[in-house]
Amino acid sequence: MGKIWDAIDGLKPTIMMVMVQAIMTGVNVFYKLAANIGMSLRVLIAYRFLFAAACLVPIALLLERKEKPKLTWFVLCQAFLSALFGGSMAQNFYAQSLALTSATFAAAMINLVPAFTFVLA
Repeated sequence: MGKIWDAIDGLKPTIMMVMVQAIMTGVNVFYKLAANIGMSLRVLIAYRFLFAAACLVPIALLLERKEKPKLTWFVLCQAFLSALFGGSMAQNFYAQSLALTSATFAAAMINLVPAFTFVLA
């Protein structure tokens, strides 16, 4: 029985990778369905970020309640630019490319991002 649990323990990273790919496949299909029925993908992404913030802010406030760094204008500006260019712009580009192509092509291209990064580096 111990050998079986050791084998399962060794497969945890592989199982997690398969689960993440399955979840991303579901997200791609739902984005494609939303685009096909005419929903604005920008609104869908805004809802996605609002839902993520609503889930993460209470956890962050609970876990980091003793450490409160100063919120200066510089830090606020950096957070705004990071949110604008780091998250929402990439998500909007991805959703728009998903609307203009197939879900299969978008899923294949997202897996090529590390290769493009390596070539550019």
